[in-house]
Amino acid sequence: MESTPTRTASNKTEELANGAAADHARRSIAEARACAEELATQGSQALHKGTVHARKTLTRASKETARYVQEQPLKSLLIAAAAGAAVAVLASAIGKRRA
Repeated sequence: MESTPTRTASNKTEELANGAAADHARRSIAEARACAEELATQGSQALHKGTVHARKTLTRASKETARYVQEQPLKSLLIAAAAGAAVAVLASAIGKRRA
């Protein structure tokens, strides 16, 4: 019957070790969760900043384009026609290659 106290002590040691491992796992999970939340916040902020920057850039380009068209209407029309012709030639070439 000597094995009972030894077994009990061994069980208590095992329970303590399991408890310590469980506590360590909980802390690790909490740290991982906190890191993931921080990364998600940083990603969201970066995306928002990028969106704001893109919107400002597109607005500025649109205004500059409108100003250029008003200042150079004939030249703008010729540039647009040439660009349209280039797109049509490329589309035709791609269509013929696939056929």
